Amino acid sequence: MTQPFENTGEQAFVYTVVILEDDLFFALRLEDVVRAQGGHPVTVETPEAFVEAVDRYFPVLALVDLKTPGDWATAIQRSKMRPHTRAVPIYAFGSHVEVEVLKQARQAGADHAWARSRMMEEVVDVVGRHIDPPQRQIEGAEDPLSRYAVAGLLEFNHGEFFEQHEYLELAWMEERRPIRDLYQGILQVGVAFLQIQRNNWPGAIKMFRRGLPRLRDLPPVCQGVAVETFYQQAARIHDEISQGGPRSIESFDSARFPQIQFVNPYKASTPVELGVFLPVEE
Repeated sequence: MTQPFENTGEQAFVYTVVILEDDLFFALRLEDVVRAQGGHPVTVETPEAFVEAVDRYFPVLALVDLKTPGDWATAIQRSKMRPHTRAVPIYAFGSHVEVEVLKQARQAGADHAWARSRMMEEVVDVVGRHIDPPQRQIEGAEDPLSRYAVAGLLEFNHGEFFEQHEYLELAWMEERRPIRDLYQGILQVGVAFLQIQRNNWPGAIKMFRRGLPRLRDLPPVCQGVAVETFYQQAARIHDEISQGGPRSIESFDSARFPQIQFVNPYKASTPVELGVFLPVEE
């Protein structure tokens, strides 16, 4: 599909890979792989620093060398138990003869625990696949937006982030195909913006990290929505407030929230004109 939207000229978004590795030589090899694939490596030497880095950067991938001193099992477990970081894929690797160590990593929550030899054979593919994931071939991507979805996007662009959630949730409930991730991802980012307005930093981080992954591998333009552009704009705000901490949202200018570019298949500019209404609570 030809993208019907202007190129903003912004720099492509940079994706982070967190690496737990205390061997300087081996760390440099992994960092070179990440940079060659277009990513940004963040290497730490202790399990405690690993948890902090995953929490701060919300990386697209985390690599854990199981020979690193310290309690890496707890570090993996903590990252997987936290709602705002559990989606981060963790690949652990160690000696092929230390079967129990690899098993312990899996039990702690690592998505994969491989022998070091296999990791080095596949690391380029693994890193590349997570930095630049293949687009999902998703049924319904070429369809027009539903009336509920358009109502939600109109409310979103008017800064009505509670109402956008309500309409997009109705669109999500109405749609049973995987394309519903489009609606859920946008509404969760919208709720993150609402939490910024309410000065609720933990709530904003939680909702960003639920919504952004749903949008990341959708087609650049999906149901007439400029998904890729919106994703990168929202992800930059996530990174800014994530790394800036709770005080970073105290003076955040809501005017910086991005508008969603989309094709409106209906001659209507409000939910009322669309003929859709929110349920009245009794």
